[in-house]
Amino acid sequence: MDSPARGPRTASAERRRQVLERAVGEFARCGLKGTTTEAIAARCGFSQPYLFRLFGSKGALFLAVLEHGFDLLDVGEGGSLRADAGAPSNRLRLMRRHDGELAKLFLQGCAAACDDEEVAALLRRRLRRLATQCGRSDEDLVTEILRTAGGRALREAWGV
Repeated sequence: MDSPARGPRTASAERRRQVLERAVGEFARCGLKGTTTEAIAARCGFSQPYLFRLFGSKGALFLAVLEHGFDLLDVGEGGSLRADAGAPSNRLRLMRRHDGELAKLFLQGCAAACDDEEVAALLRRRLRRLATQCGRSDEDLVTEILRTAGGRALREAWGV
């Protein structure tokens, strides 16, 4: 059976997904201010103008990447984080995916939130949602995320 031809919207959505997956590593390593759109475009095999056509701006791409990171926590390997919401190991396992890139991405998001209200608002909204899904207080969940992300960053910095 022949599969239907993919239209421009499907191809564009697939390319957006590819960019989000690959940009996690760039933003996790260098943050919003340190990451270049040239590096992301090169990592994706796209031109920089095409990247801007997909997302509009580097800031919009960073917000989309943060959303993507939280989406990965929402839908885990078992279909949903809600299935075993109380188990900290599930969230930690998911955050360590991609060599800890999600944990580092969230740390970079916290740093960017100090200067960018859009990033701060996104983090507040998504952290509250995640805390509710996990049956945890906002403060408890944020502490756990920072402990996980910060611990990994410190271990990498010290080479242990």
